[in-house]
Formats: sequence, C-alpha cells, structure tokens
Amino acid sequence: MVVLKKGTTVPEQQKSNAAIAPLTAEQQVELEKEKQQDKEIEEATKSLPVYHIDNPDPQPGLKVIYDGEGFIKDIILPEQKDNAITNNVSLQALPRGTRKSPGTYTYGAHDNEIKIRGTSDGYVRGTGRGTNFTDTYGENSNILGRGDCATKGAIDNPKFGTEIRVRNTDNDIAANFYKADNGSLPDAVIDIWKTGAEKVGLSWTSYVSFSARYSYVF
Repeated sequence: MVVLKKGTTVPEQQKSNAAIAPLTAEQQVELEKEKQQDKEIEEATKSLPVYHIDNPDPQPGLKVIYDGEGFIKDIILPEQKDNAITNNVSLQALPRGTRKSPGTYTYGAHDNEIKIRGTSDGYVRGTGRGTNFTDTYGENSNILGRGDCATKGAIDNPKFGTEIRVRNTDNDIAANFYKADNGSLPDAVIDIWKTGAEKVGLSWTSYVSFSARYSYVF
C-alpha cells in the first residue's frame, strides 16, 4: 500500500447526550406510519434472496479514499483511473430510474441494508449509515443545494427528483429530501448534501454521519 495523500485530522464525533425533544402528534403519526411500512417490507422480503456485497479484493492500481472518520468513502478500480475523479459514479450506477431486483442487499462496515419490494411499482427502505457530500454538480448537471441527496447508484438509482424520506434514528428527526445525485456509497445508504444535514438535527461539518433510514415508493 502506498499513501498518496493524507487528509486533515478531524475530531472524533460524539453523539449528543442532550435530551431528545418529544415528537409532535403529527410527527408521531408519521413515525407510526413508517413503522407499519417497515413491517410490510419485512414481510414482503423475508422469502426473497439476500445478497451480501463485498468490496473488491486489493489489487495493484486499486485506489481507496477514506472519509474523515476513517471509513471507506470511495473505491476506484485500476480501469477507472482516467475517469475516477469525475466519472466514477456513473461507471458503477444502474440506469437512472431503476434498482436491483427485489430482495435484501447488505454491505459495508455499518450493517448497511437496502430492501427492495416490487418491480414496476413498490417500496424501497435503506437502513444503516447516513453521510454527507460536498459536490457542486449532481447527476443531471444540476447545481446541488440544501435538501438534495444521493443514493447508492449500484443498488438503488431512483429517478432524478424523487422525494425521499430520511430519518435520523439517533434523534428520530425526519425530513424529506430530493434525489439529485448517485454515488458509490461503499459504507452508507444515503448521502446528504452539505447543510441539508441540519434538516435532520445535525450541525453540519464535512465529516458528519448519523444512523439513517430512508424510504420512498416507486
């Protein structure tokens, strides 16, 4: 292994010990609805295949980028080197508006899981790690902004502009985001653009992460 570049040391994240504000009646109804949807997708996918996705084996020329917490942010294969910085995402992603076949997909160091129910119409739920990204442009040459998010394009690449419900399960704060990009996300289920992290009760930094659940219907 050759270290090409070292990043900036960042402080270890501490989960807030502050008391979590009680949910409003409307928020409680929304949470109960999500719990019911969770039960439904668990039932609908329990007999479907489970696929575990491993990272590529080390090989000469493979490049790994780590995030500020020391977890894998991106993996660039030798054949992708020429386009790695600008086009790595599109090389791995499914066609926009599609997702893997119904089933459960697991990967990464944080027990990330994406469940897919249905083919032409259905429901997707991802649980695991939520992260943030700082790109300027999204998958549609769009300028990214607060409220945008990216999914793991190799498993779940919904249509551009799809409304996605994201819940921070550390504090139970939820908000709606819009799919504006896709990423490789080797150790996350959802990627929030910059200050959008504040919508789920976080103080934004370039290395913030949280326990996440996302869902949408298609």
